[in-house]
Amino acid sequence: MAEIAVVHMDMMAKGGGEAVAMNVLEALEDDHEVTLITLTEPDIEELNDYFNTDVGSVSVRQAGYLAPWLHETYGLQYYVLQNALLSQYARRHADEFDLLVSTINELGLETDSIQYVHFPFDWTVSLDNREEIFHPTVEDDSLYEHLCTAIAGVDREDIQANTLMANSRWTASVVEDAYGTRPQVVHPPVDTEEFDPEPWDRREDGFVTLGRIERSKRVVEMIEMVDGVRERGHDTHLHVIGPTVDEEYRREVEALASDREYVYLEGELPREELVDRVCSHRYGLHAKEFEHFGMAVAELAAGGAIPFVPNDGGQHAIVDDREELLYESPADAVEKMDRVLSNPDLQRDLRKRPEEIRRRFGRERFREEFRAAVDESLGRSTDATAETSPDLSEVPGRAD
Repeated sequence: MAEIAVVHMDMMAKGGGEAVAMNVLEALEDDHEVTLITLTEPDIEELNDYFNTDVGSVSVRQAGYLAPWLHETYGLQYYVLQNALLSQYARRHADEFDLLVSTINELGLETDSIQYVHFPFDWTVSLDNREEIFHPTVEDDSLYEHLCTAIAGVDREDIQANTLMANSRWTASVVEDAYGTRPQVVHPPVDTEEFDPEPWDRREDGFVTLGRIERSKRVVEMIEMVDGVRERGHDTHLHVIGPTVDEEYRREVEALASDREYVYLEGELPREELVDRVCSHRYGLHAKEFEHFGMAVAELAAGGAIPFVPNDGGQHAIVDDREELLYESPADAVEKMDRVLSNPDLQRDLRKRPEEIRRRFGRERFREEFRAAVDESLGRSTDATAETSPDLSEVPGRAD
Protein backbone atom coordinates (compact mmCIF):
# COMPACT_ATOMS: atom_id res chain seq x y z
CA MET A 1 0.00 0.00 0.00
CA ALA A 2 1.48 3.33 -1.11
CA GLU A 3 0.94 6.91 0.01
CA ILE A 4 -0.53 8.74 -2.99
CA ALA A 5 -1.49 12.41 -3.32
CA VAL A 6 -4.10 13.39 -5.91
CA VAL A 7 -3.77 17.07 -6.80
CA HIS A 8 -6.84 18.98 -8.01
CA MET A 9 -7.85 22.62 -7.71
CA ASP A 10 -11.59 22.70 -6.96
CA MET A 11 -13.64 19.53 -6.77
CA MET A 12 -16.88 21.49 -6.36
CA ALA A 13 -16.64 22.90 -9.90
CA LYS A 14 -18.41 19.68 -10.94
CA GLY A 15 -17.08 19.53 -14.48
CA GLY A 16 -15.38 16.84 -16.52
CA GLY A 17 -12.08 17.33 -14.69
CA GLU A 18 -13.79 16.72 -11.37
CA ALA A 19 -15.41 13.56 -12.75
CA VAL A 20 -11.92 12.33 -13.62
CA ALA A 21 -10.63 13.22 -10.15
CA MET A 22 -13.49 11.45 -8.36
CA ASN A 23 -12.99 8.31 -10.43
CA VAL A 24 -9.25 8.38 -9.75
CA LEU A 25 -9.91 8.65 -6.01
CA GLU A 26 -12.35 5.74 -6.13
CA ALA A 27 -10.00 3.65 -8.27
CA LEU A 28 -7.09 4.05 -5.84
CA GLU A 29 -8.53 4.29 -2.34
CA ASP A 30 -9.00 0.56 -1.71
CA ASP A 31 -5.36 -0.30 -2.42
CA HIS A 32 -3.55 2.83 -1.23
CA GLU A 33 -3.57 5.62 1.33
CA VAL A 34 -4.90 8.53 -0.71
CA THR A 35 -4.73 12.24 0.12
CA LEU A 36 -6.51 14.89 -1.93
CA ILE A 37 -4.51 18.14 -2.16
CA THR A 38 -6.88 20.93 -3.16
CA LEU A 39 -7.85 24.58 -2.67
CA THR A 40 -11.39 24.12 -1.39
CA GLU A 41 -13.22 21.93 1.10
CA PRO A 42 -15.02 19.33 -1.01
CA ASP A 43 -18.37 17.87 -0.05
CA ILE A 44 -17.55 14.25 -0.90
CA GLU A 45 -21.09 13.04 -0.25
CA GLU A 46 -22.53 15.65 -2.61
CA LEU A 47 -19.91 14.82 -5.23
CA ASN A 48 -20.64 11.10 -4.93
CA ASP A 49 -24.30 11.83 -5.59
CA TYR A 50 -23.51 14.13 -8.50
CA PHE A 51 -21.01 11.84 -10.24
CA ASN A 52 -22.50 8.50 -9.11
CA THR A 53 -19.20 7.56 -7.46
CA ASP A 54 -18.39 5.90 -4.13
CA VAL A 55 -15.40 7.75 -2.70
CA GLY A 56 -14.97 7.16 1.02
CA SER A 57 -11.75 7.03 3.01
CA VAL A 58 -9.81 9.91 1.45
CA SER A 59 -7.89 12.49 3.46
CA VAL A 60 -8.21 16.10 2.34
CA ARG A 61 -5.43 18.66 2.66
CA GLN A 62 -5.73 22.33 1.74
CA ALA A 63 -2.78 23.57 -0.32
CA GLY A 64 -1.44 26.29 1.97
CA TYR A 65 -3.21 29.61 2.54
CA LEU A 66 -2.63 31.99 -0.37
CA ALA A 67 -4.07 29.90 -3.21
CA PRO A 68 -7.23 28.92 -1.27
CA TRP A 69 -7.71 32.58 -0.31
CA LEU A 70 -7.34 33.68 -3.94
CA HIS A 71 -9.87 31.09 -5.02
CA GLU A 72 -12.40 32.02 -2.35
CA THR A 73 -11.97 35.76 -2.95
CA TYR A 74 -11.60 35.98 -6.72
CA GLY A 75 -13.01 32.72 -8.08
CA LEU A 76 -11.54 32.00 -11.52
CA GLN A 77 -10.06 35.47 -12.01
CA TYR A 78 -6.54 34.28 -11.14
CA TYR A 79 -7.05 30.72 -12.28
CA VAL A 80 -3.55 30.07 -13.62
CA LEU A 81 -1.86 31.64 -10.60
CA GLN A 82 -3.92 29.40 -8.33
CA ASN A 83 -2.77 26.36 -10.29
CA ALA A 84 0.83 27.56 -10.12
CA LEU A 85 0.61 27.88 -6.33
CA LEU A 86 -1.05 24.46 -6.13
CA SER A 87 1.82 23.04 -8.17
CA GLN A 88 4.38 24.69 -5.89
CA TYR A 89 2.71 23.31 -2.76
CA ALA A 90 2.51 19.77 -4.11
CA ARG A 91 6.15 19.83 -5.19
CA ARG A 92 7.31 21.06 -1.78
CA HIS A 93 5.47 18.22 -0.06
CA ALA A 94 6.35 15.52 -2.59
CA ASP A 95 8.67 13.69 -0.19
CA GLU A 96 5.68 12.89 2.04
CA PHE A 97 4.20 10.65 -0.66
CA ASP A 98 5.23 7.71 -2.80
CA LEU A 99 3.47 9.17 -5.84
CA LEU A 100 1.91 12.46 -6.94
CA VAL A 101 -1.04 12.40 -9.35
CA SER A 102 -2.32 15.57 -11.01
CA THR A 103 -5.86 15.51 -12.40
CA ILE A 104 -5.72 19.24 -13.21
CA ASN A 105 -3.32 19.22 -16.19
CA GLU A 106 0.48 19.44 -16.16
CA LEU A 107 2.04 20.84 -13.02
CA GLY A 108 5.64 21.17 -11.85
CA LEU A 109 5.75 17.86 -9.99
CA GLU A 110 8.35 15.16 -9.43
CA THR A 111 9.66 13.30 -12.46
CA ASP A 112 7.90 10.05 -11.50
CA SER A 113 4.48 11.68 -11.19
CA ILE A 114 1.35 10.92 -13.19
CA GLN A 115 -0.32 13.88 -14.89
CA TYR A 116 -3.72 13.75 -16.58
CA VAL A 117 -4.01 16.58 -19.10
CA HIS A 118 -7.43 17.91 -20.06
CA PHE A 119 -5.74 20.80 -21.88
CA PRO A 120 -2.14 21.93 -21.44
CA PHE A 121 -1.29 25.14 -19.63
CA ASP A 122 1.74 25.37 -21.95
CA TRP A 123 3.91 26.84 -19.21
CA THR A 124 6.91 26.95 -21.54
CA VAL A 125 5.01 29.08 -24.09
CA SER A 126 5.79 26.71 -26.94
CA LEU A 127 2.50 26.76 -28.86
CA ASP A 128 1.56 29.09 -31.69
CA ASN A 129 -2.22 28.74 -31.37
CA ARG A 130 -2.44 29.33 -27.64
CA GLU A 131 -5.92 30.85 -27.82
CA GLU A 132 -7.21 27.36 -28.54
CA ILE A 133 -6.04 25.87 -25.27
CA PHE A 134 -5.06 28.52 -22.74
CA HIS A 135 -7.24 30.06 -20.07
CA PRO A 136 -8.86 33.26 -21.39
CA THR A 137 -7.73 35.44 -18.46
CA VAL A 138 -4.06 35.13 -19.47
CA GLU A 139 -2.50 37.50 -21.99
CA ASP A 140 0.09 35.90 -24.23
CA ASP A 141 3.64 36.44 -22.95
CA SER A 142 2.44 38.76 -20.18
CA LEU A 143 4.20 39.63 -16.92
CA TYR A 144 1.44 37.77 -15.08
CA GLU A 145 2.11 34.68 -17.15
CA HIS A 146 5.85 34.83 -16.47
CA LEU A 147 5.11 35.10 -12.73
CA CYS A 148 2.82 32.07 -12.85
CA THR A 149 5.37 30.06 -14.80
CA ALA A 150 8.13 30.85 -12.31
CA ILE A 151 5.94 29.82 -9.36
CA ALA A 152 4.72 26.64 -11.05
CA GLY A 153 8.29 25.47 -11.61
CA VAL A 154 7.41 23.42 -14.67
CA ASP A 155 10.48 21.97 -16.37
CA ARG A 156 10.25 20.56 -19.89
CA GLU A 157 12.51 17.61 -19.08
CA ASP A 158 10.50 16.80 -15.95
CA ILE A 159 7.29 16.81 -18.00
CA GLN A 160 8.88 14.42 -20.49
CA ALA A 161 9.89 12.12 -17.62
CA ASN A 162 6.36 12.04 -16.15
CA THR A 163 3.67 9.54 -17.04
CA LEU A 164 1.39 11.73 -19.14
CA MET A 165 -2.19 10.97 -20.07
CA ALA A 166 -4.47 13.03 -22.31
CA ASN A 167 -8.23 12.93 -22.67
CA SER A 168 -8.28 12.83 -26.49
CA ARG A 169 -6.11 12.49 -29.58
CA TRP A 170 -6.50 16.23 -30.16
CA THR A 171 -5.24 17.10 -26.68
CA ALA A 172 -2.38 14.60 -27.00
CA SER A 173 -1.25 16.33 -30.20
CA VAL A 174 -1.32 19.74 -28.51
CA VAL A 175 0.70 18.42 -25.55
CA GLU A 176 3.23 16.93 -27.96
CA ASP A 177 3.57 20.28 -29.70
CA ALA A 178 4.09 22.01 -26.35
CA TYR A 179 6.54 19.61 -24.68
CA GLY A 180 7.94 17.29 -27.32
CA THR A 181 6.42 14.14 -25.82
CA ARG A 182 3.13 12.44 -26.66
CA PRO A 183 0.84 11.34 -23.82
CA GLN A 184 -1.08 8.11 -23.72
CA VAL A 185 -4.70 8.77 -24.72
CA VAL A 186 -7.03 7.69 -21.91
CA HIS A 187 -10.57 8.87 -22.53
CA PRO A 188 -12.28 10.25 -19.41
CA PRO A 189 -14.67 8.05 -17.40
CA VAL A 190 -18.20 8.49 -18.70
CA ASP A 191 -20.94 7.20 -16.42
CA THR A 192 -22.75 5.00 -18.91
CA GLU A 193 -24.33 2.58 -16.42
CA GLU A 194 -27.27 4.79 -15.45
CA PHE A 195 -28.39 5.52 -19.00
CA ASP A 196 -31.28 3.41 -20.26
CA PRO A 197 -32.31 5.04 -23.53
CA GLU A 198 -35.99 5.26 -24.39
CA PRO A 199 -37.09 3.85 -27.76
CA TRP A 200 -36.69 6.48 -30.47
CA ASP A 201 -40.40 6.82 -31.19
CA ARG A 202 -41.11 7.61 -27.52
CA ARG A 203 -38.47 10.32 -27.17
CA GLU A 204 -39.24 14.04 -27.31
CA ASP A 205 -38.20 15.85 -30.48
CA GLY A 206 -36.05 18.27 -28.49
CA PHE A 207 -32.47 19.12 -27.53
CA VAL A 208 -30.53 18.77 -24.27
CA THR A 209 -27.28 20.56 -23.47
CA LEU A 210 -25.15 19.62 -20.45
CA GLY A 211 -22.39 21.65 -18.84
CA ARG A 212 -21.51 24.52 -16.56
CA ILE A 213 -23.31 27.76 -17.30
CA GLU A 214 -20.42 30.00 -18.25
CA ARG A 215 -19.46 32.07 -21.27
CA SER A 216 -17.12 29.53 -22.85
CA LYS A 217 -19.99 27.03 -23.11
CA ARG A 218 -21.80 29.46 -25.48
CA VAL A 219 -25.29 28.79 -24.17
CA VAL A 220 -26.60 31.98 -25.80
CA GLU A 221 -25.42 30.73 -29.19
CA MET A 222 -27.17 27.38 -28.61
CA ILE A 223 -30.44 29.14 -27.87
CA GLU A 224 -30.05 31.07 -31.12
CA MET A 225 -29.38 27.81 -32.98
CA VAL A 226 -32.64 26.37 -31.70
CA ASP A 227 -34.34 29.62 -32.76
CA GLY A 228 -33.06 28.96 -36.27
CA VAL A 229 -34.24 25.35 -36.31
CA ARG A 230 -37.72 26.41 -35.19
CA GLU A 231 -37.78 28.99 -37.97
CA ARG A 232 -37.30 26.05 -40.36
CA GLY A 233 -40.61 24.65 -39.15
CA HIS A 234 -39.49 22.18 -36.45
CA ASP A 235 -41.49 22.18 -33.21
CA THR A 236 -38.49 21.60 -30.97
CA HIS A 237 -37.16 22.87 -27.65
CA LEU A 238 -33.99 23.08 -25.53
CA HIS A 239 -33.17 22.01 -21.96
CA VAL A 240 -30.13 23.80 -20.46
CA ILE A 241 -28.74 21.69 -17.60
CA GLY A 242 -25.69 22.39 -15.45
CA PRO A 243 -24.38 24.33 -12.46
CA THR A 244 -23.77 28.08 -12.65
CA VAL A 245 -20.20 29.33 -12.30
CA ASP A 246 -20.72 32.76 -13.92
CA GLU A 247 -23.67 34.65 -12.43
CA GLU A 248 -23.46 37.52 -14.91
CA TYR A 249 -23.61 35.14 -17.85
CA ARG A 250 -26.47 33.21 -16.29
CA ARG A 251 -28.49 36.42 -16.15
CA GLU A 252 -27.89 36.89 -19.88
CA VAL A 253 -29.11 33.35 -20.52
CA GLU A 254 -32.12 33.86 -18.24
CA ALA A 255 -33.12 36.98 -20.16
CA LEU A 256 -33.20 35.01 -23.41
CA ALA A 257 -34.95 32.00 -21.89
CA SER A 258 -37.67 34.14 -20.32
CA ASP A 259 -38.76 35.28 -23.79
CA ARG A 260 -38.92 31.74 -25.16
CA GLU A 261 -41.35 29.17 -23.84
CA TYR A 262 -39.33 26.46 -25.61
CA VAL A 263 -36.12 27.10 -23.63
CA TYR A 264 -35.92 25.49 -20.18
CA LEU A 265 -33.09 26.84 -18.02
CA GLU A 266 -32.99 24.05 -15.44
CA GLY A 267 -29.58 24.63 -13.87
CA GLU A 268 -28.06 21.87 -11.75
CA LEU A 269 -30.33 18.84 -11.53
CA PRO A 270 -30.12 15.69 -9.42
CA ARG A 271 -28.31 13.01 -11.37
CA GLU A 272 -31.46 10.92 -11.84
CA GLU A 273 -33.31 13.82 -13.47
CA LEU A 274 -30.36 14.69 -15.70
CA VAL A 275 -30.19 11.10 -16.95
CA ASP A 276 -33.94 11.09 -17.56
CA ARG A 277 -33.75 14.26 -19.67
CA VAL A 278 -31.03 12.81 -21.86
CA CYS A 279 -32.68 9.41 -22.28
CA SER A 280 -36.04 10.93 -23.18
CA HIS A 281 -34.84 13.41 -25.85
CA ARG A 282 -33.65 12.75 -29.37
CA TYR A 283 -30.88 15.31 -29.72
CA GLY A 284 -27.97 16.83 -27.87
CA LEU A 285 -26.26 20.15 -28.48
CA HIS A 286 -22.80 21.35 -27.49
CA ALA A 287 -21.12 24.63 -28.43
CA LYS A 288 -17.81 24.98 -26.57
CA GLU A 289 -15.07 25.67 -29.09
CA PHE A 290 -11.86 23.63 -28.96
CA GLU A 291 -13.42 21.26 -26.46
CA HIS A 292 -10.64 19.06 -25.18
CA PHE A 293 -12.78 15.92 -25.03
CA GLY A 294 -16.41 16.63 -24.18
CA MET A 295 -17.68 14.36 -21.41
CA ALA A 296 -21.08 15.99 -21.70
CA VAL A 297 -21.16 14.99 -25.37
CA ALA A 298 -20.27 11.40 -24.47
CA GLU A 299 -23.07 11.35 -21.88
CA LEU A 300 -25.54 12.58 -24.49
CA ALA A 301 -24.45 9.76 -26.78
CA ALA A 302 -24.61 7.24 -23.91
CA GLY A 303 -28.23 8.25 -23.37
CA GLY A 304 -29.06 7.59 -26.99
CA ALA A 305 -29.24 11.23 -28.12
CA ILE A 306 -27.70 12.42 -31.38
CA PRO A 307 -25.22 15.19 -30.43
CA PHE A 308 -24.30 18.17 -32.63
CA VAL A 309 -20.86 19.61 -31.84
CA PRO A 310 -18.36 22.20 -33.17
CA ASN A 311 -15.93 20.98 -35.81
CA ASP A 312 -12.81 21.39 -33.65
CA GLY A 313 -11.16 19.93 -30.57
CA GLY A 314 -11.49 16.41 -29.23
CA GLN A 315 -15.20 15.86 -29.81
CA HIS A 316 -14.60 14.23 -33.18
CA ALA A 317 -13.90 10.88 -31.51
CA ILE A 318 -17.30 10.79 -29.84
CA VAL A 319 -19.29 11.40 -33.04
CA ASP A 320 -16.91 9.29 -35.17
CA ASP A 321 -16.06 12.28 -37.39
CA ARG A 322 -19.57 12.27 -38.86
CA GLU A 323 -19.78 15.43 -40.95
CA GLU A 324 -23.55 15.53 -40.42
CA LEU A 325 -22.95 16.32 -36.72
CA LEU A 326 -19.95 18.68 -36.96
CA TYR A 327 -20.68 22.37 -37.55
CA GLU A 328 -18.44 25.32 -38.42
CA SER A 329 -20.72 28.13 -37.24
CA PRO A 330 -24.18 28.69 -35.73
CA ALA A 331 -25.62 29.07 -39.23
CA ASP A 332 -23.99 25.79 -40.30
CA ALA A 333 -25.36 24.14 -37.15
CA VAL A 334 -28.89 25.17 -38.09
CA GLU A 335 -28.42 23.70 -41.58
CA LYS A 336 -27.18 20.37 -40.24
CA MET A 337 -29.74 20.16 -37.45
CA ASP A 338 -32.52 20.87 -39.96
CA ARG A 339 -31.25 18.14 -42.25
CA VAL A 340 -31.12 15.50 -39.51
CA LEU A 341 -34.46 16.45 -37.96
CA SER A 342 -36.06 16.17 -41.40
CA ASN A 343 -34.66 12.72 -42.24
CA PRO A 344 -35.69 9.66 -40.15
CA ASP A 345 -33.37 7.37 -42.14
CA LEU A 346 -30.39 9.61 -41.34
CA GLN A 347 -31.41 9.68 -37.68
CA ARG A 348 -31.37 5.89 -37.61
CA ASP A 349 -27.91 5.83 -39.19
CA LEU A 350 -26.44 8.35 -36.73
CA ARG A 351 -27.64 6.77 -33.49
CA LYS A 352 -25.05 5.01 -31.31
CA ARG A 353 -25.48 1.68 -29.54
CA PRO A 354 -25.11 2.05 -25.73
CA GLU A 355 -22.70 -0.90 -25.53
CA GLU A 356 -20.36 0.81 -27.99
CA ILE A 357 -20.23 3.97 -25.85
CA ARG A 358 -19.67 1.86 -22.73
CA ARG A 359 -16.78 -0.02 -24.31
CA ARG A 360 -15.02 3.10 -25.58
CA PHE A 361 -15.72 5.57 -22.79
CA GLY A 362 -17.02 3.66 -19.74
CA ARG A 363 -15.74 4.16 -16.20
CA GLU A 364 -14.40 0.68 -15.47
CA ARG A 365 -12.20 0.89 -18.57
CA PHE A 366 -10.80 4.21 -17.27
CA ARG A 367 -10.16 2.89 -13.76
CA GLU A 368 -8.35 -0.19 -15.03
CA GLU A 369 -6.09 1.91 -17.24
CA PHE A 370 -5.36 4.32 -14.40
CA ARG A 371 -4.59 1.58 -11.86
CA ALA A 372 -2.18 0.02 -14.35
CA ALA A 373 -0.38 3.35 -14.79
CA VAL A 374 -0.11 3.79 -11.01
CA ASP A 375 1.26 0.27 -10.54
CA GLU A 376 3.84 0.88 -13.25
CA SER A 377 4.91 4.23 -11.77
CA LEU A 378 5.22 2.79 -8.28
CA GLY A 379 7.23 -0.11 -9.68
CA ARG A 380 9.66 2.25 -11.39
CA SER A 381 9.98 4.29 -8.21
CA THR A 382 10.74 1.16 -6.16
CA ASP A 383 13.33 -0.01 -8.69
CA ALA A 384 15.03 3.39 -8.67
CA THR A 385 15.17 3.42 -4.87
CA ALA A 386 16.70 -0.06 -4.82
CA GLU A 387 19.37 0.97 -7.33
CA THR A 388 20.45 4.02 -5.32
CA SER A 389 20.33 2.40 -1.87
CA PRO A 390 23.69 1.18 -0.48
CA ASP A 391 24.20 -2.54 0.02
CA LEU A 392 24.73 -2.56 3.81
CA SER A 393 25.67 -6.23 3.75
CA GLU A 394 29.03 -5.22 2.27
CA VAL A 395 29.82 -2.54 4.86
CA PRO A 396 32.98 -3.62 6.81
CA GLY A 397 32.30 -4.72 10.34
CA ARG A 398 28.54 -5.06 9.84
CA ALA A 399 26.99 -8.09 11.50
CA ASP A 400 23.59 -9.42 10.46
